[in-house]
Amino acid sequence: MVTPGERQLARVVRQYDDDYLNDDYLDMYSGSFGFQVPLERAFACIHERLDIEFDFINQKARNGASGHFNAENSRRLIHLIDEVDELRRALAKVGQSMTVAPEYQRVLDGAATWLVDSGGSPIPEGLTPIVVEKYDAVFGLADASIEIADRSTAALTLVGEGSYAIVHKFTDPNYGITFARKKLKQAADGRDLARFRREFEVMKGLDFPYILDVYRHDDADNAYVMEYCGSTLEEYVKRRNNQGQFGFQARRRIALQFLYGLNYLHWNDICHRDLSMRNVLLRVFAEGAVTVKLSDFGLAKPSGSEFTKTETEIRGTFVDPALDTFKDYKQVNDIYAVGFVLSYLFKGSDTCFPRALRSETSSRNARTQTRRGGISRLWTSRRRSKPSTETGSERWCDSCGLSPPLAGLVHGPRRSMILPLLAPCVRGFRF
Repeated sequence: MVTPGERQLARVVRQYDDDYLNDDYLDMYSGSFGFQVPLERAFACIHERLDIEFDFINQKARNGASGHFNAENSRRLIHLIDEVDELRRALAKVGQSMTVAPEYQRVLDGAATWLVDSGGSPIPEGLTPIVVEKYDAVFGLADASIEIADRSTAALTLVGEGSYAIVHKFTDPNYGITFARKKLKQAADGRDLARFRREFEVMKGLDFPYILDVYRHDDADNAYVMEYCGSTLEEYVKRRNNQGQFGFQARRRIALQFLYGLNYLHWNDICHRDLSMRNVLLRVFAEGAVTVKLSDFGLAKPSGSEFTKTETEIRGTFVDPALDTFKDYKQVNDIYAVGFVLSYLFKGSDTCFPRALRSETSSRNARTQTRRGGISRLWTSRRRSKPSTETGSERWCDSCGLSPPLAGLVHGPRRSMILPLLAPCVRGFRF
């Protein structure tokens, strides 16, 4: 028997049946929710229309500047926000929670403070750039709450979503402490399940101030509870880039914590294999102090692990071009990614990254060698031959053999201050 809530949801999603929709957006949601095809179409329609308005906001107010958002666009965005709220309420009545990607939720939450329905709207300073997601879903369904050990429940709020897991935060009602919960997606296969469990076990065996803590794994729910951090390194730097107090010394303190954390992993014979600005988290305290936490160990490889198949496609955000196969990954290959993370931290921009790496993809070639040990023993030798197709800023430095972001730092105007910080990473190179 159809419930009143189900009838309301059907009416809400039916309004999108005749809307024009780009097939690329529909493909992002196809098959995501079983047989709920009308809901997939509704999500895709709203997603596409939001992207159009967000793109226009980015054009009208570039790089954090203020600007003017046209009247008709303002009315369309106001209507879209109303549609999201209506769909969220309808889903709640059938016991489902609608999730929205954090970047989109940020813009939607703040819109009420500046959007007006006539005469156009003043785009506030700092709103842009909005990261527009045109290749992955930004809407989804998730659990509405989590059961605490004493049988009490806590509401879940979406924090982020990856290829095979989704992360929510919740506040324990007994202690008032906020935690994060990472849950495997239902569509994940057996290998993803094994990787997910292995990620928890690796992190559970680590005990260091700059490594994210994990607490409890729920086998029945394929989820685990972990420490909550309020920001990624990417988000933190983006918000503070133009603030006077976020100078070299503040960035240096963050860099040191990041390197200490990685050094701890390497001395424990663990390669992270997916270092990026999004996998470095920061706990921000009331007075502005921050603690770095390395996270997302889904691709991490402890010494002796045979989990990675010999022919497995190389994965990760910043992939060392000298790597032939993912199974051959060594500590030295982590240092390639370190360069990009530190470059972004100190420069506040990814414009110096090779074009392919700005889109989080890369190629592979050549072979590298390393010696076992912590960061202080890395980079003692590297074969620097690169493909002839690499040109300009995408070439490795001819004078020292470093990847472009590390070379840019050690040869830059702050060389005397940055080189001692990076010395453990680049020992054995020519300067």
